Amino acid sequence: EVGGKADGLHGGSVRARWEVVGLYDGRFQYKGSYMTGLWVDMGPTAVVRSGGVRVVLTTRKTMPFDLEQLRCVGIEPDKCKIIVVKSAIAWRAAYGPIARKVIYVDTPGLCRADLRTFQYRRVRRPIFPLDDM
Repeated sequence: EVGGKADGLHGGSVRARWEVVGLYDGRFQYKGSYMTGLWVDMGPTAVVRSGGVRVVLTTRKTMPFDLEQLRCVGIEPDKCKIIVVKSAIAWRAAYGPIARKVIYVDTPGLCRADLRTFQYRRVRRPIFPLDDM
């Protein structure tokens, strides 16, 4: 199983037969347009594969600001047919220029597009955008 360990908001684990493709120290330097030159440490990092899907598993949460995040684990983003990142906005600086198409999905987590999916306490109702007004 991979994923689903952070908390109950971000979805469950994915069960599959995973093959370890590589183990890495998870260190890289931003080279793109955002925070250029800053060193990042994702912690011990693994790349696993199931079928034709590779997944990068990091010890520390790391926003997808830069293509070097994949390159430091042996993945060349320009050669990938499909790249999936879970991020509301941070991905654009890195992946926007190489994307032929972008598909937005409403995945579980703190950055959901549909605010009605969260549980609220002490909110006066009705209120936009939670209720039809």
